[in-house]
Amino acid sequence: MKKILTVIIVFLAVFLIYLGFKDKDIYYLSLGDSLANGVNSYGNNDYGYSDFIKDYLSSNKKLKNYVNLANNNKRTIDIIKDITDNVKVMVDNKEKTMQNALIKAAIITLSIGINDLFSNITFNNDFGMQDLYRKFEQVSTDLENLFKLLREYSKEDIIFIGFYNYLNEDELNDFFLYANDIIEKIATNYNITYLDVYEDLKDDKYFDDYNCSFPNKLGYEMIANKIISLIDEKIDKKAWFLSFFFVII
Repeated sequence: MKKILTVIIVFLAVFLIYLGFKDKDIYYLSLGDSLANGVNSYGNNDYGYSDFIKDYLSSNKKLKNYVNLANNNKRTIDIIKDITDNVKVMVDNKEKTMQNALIKAAIITLSIGINDLFSNITFNNDFGMQDLYRKFEQVSTDLENLFKLLREYSKEDIIFIGFYNYLNEDELNDFFLYANDIIEKIATNYNITYLDVYEDLKDDKYFDDYNCSFPNKLGYEMIANKIISLIDEKIDKKAWFLSFFFVII
């Protein structure tokens, strides 16, 4: 019995050491749409939250790989198709598959769904609300399918960036609160961290122009800092558990 217990303890020790070192070499995968690419008020790709995260991990010698597979016109169903078809992607100038990238990633950030919602919406007398709520039913189903598919390949940390009032119209506030509440519940079901940026991005300082749909660099940095806090918190928890385990044994 003592021998079995010793073997179990040694196995756990080796496993925890592996986890401890693993977090020092993070494979970071960014999936999503314009937000991940840092689209600015002029519609050009600039410096997104994923760039700030990459810089932070790199400067703290925690970054192993950074892969950004975001596309400005990406929809939820497009990512589902990419994963299902196992499309080939370039990682460090080497050809890899989408599924392989998901399996290897220690951190995945995801911003998706806005393109799905606002394509072909007619803003009529009721601001297109009926159409928008009806469309969200399909979008939420697609998001759940995506979360489920991501979890088939990734057992690591996935962070979903919630919606904000993309068009800065007060008439849309209730809709976004409703949509974010639904998405947060779905994300929780798949052990995906939901990041709420809705209230933060009400602040004018995060936009260069009142009518601009995309945050400025300060806004993207704010989103990145919230994600970085989550990443550090997760790493610290693993490090604490590792230290606690070795104190016990």
